[in-house]
Amino acid sequence: MDGEFRSLVDMLEVAQDEAMIKGALRQFTRSCGYERFAYLEKEGAQIRTFNSYPKPWEGLYLSADYSSIDPVVTEAKRKRDVFFWTAEDWPARGSSPLRKFRDEAIDHGIRCGMTIPVEGGYGASMMLTFASSEREVDVPAAFDSRRAVQLVMMVHYRLKMIAAKTAINPKQVLSPREMLCLTWAMKGKNTLETAAVTGINSRTVQHYLDKARAKLGAESVPQLVGIAKDRGLLSSN
Repeated sequence: MDGEFRSLVDMLEVAQDEAMIKGALRQFTRSCGYERFAYLEKEGAQIRTFNSYPKPWEGLYLSADYSSIDPVVTEAKRKRDVFFWTAEDWPARGSSPLRKFRDEAIDHGIRCGMTIPVEGGYGASMMLTFASSEREVDVPAAFDSRRAVQLVMMVHYRLKMIAAKTAINPKQVLSPREMLCLTWAMKGKNTLETAAVTGINSRTVQHYLDKARAKLGAESVPQLVGIAKDRGLLSSN
């Protein structure tokens, strides 16, 4: 789990658009044994979400204002700590809105999960959920509360930064792995050193750097780093 978490942090750090964030989170979600993730920010009646849930479920959730009765959201406000949940504990009988919510969640493949709640500023609350269609998922013990909060805050601020950026030519958008290798190159690592740090085969590292050079029109790795900095793809620090 240490390696997966470190890789996720690195990839979030270099993410240049929402697709890159989503790809990194999907990969981490699978490594935790879950199938889907959902980041949700709630400030008063306003809801913002970023997730890999089925689109029909996302539309239904927002249109039906399910956040007001969602047991996961309710528990997140109460606990303020990592917690696990299962739809099996929600009402299974009767005709209440909560029973309907339970049935529809299960129908869309959301049956159990882990949620990380974080209190934001000005009364806002944020949470990151990993969900599965299974009744139960074994979660790696190394996923502690400190790392969990760090993860939510990274997702939160990365999404805010990307939303504020000017869009660039889609053909010049680097993949998460290309950005990862480029970032280590900026830090002075050669191909073999980057391979050792990231766990990626050295030939594959070179392949990612070559693809990044082609996209940005660079003839060498130092020039690639310079172009990426000039275009705001890399921090100068």
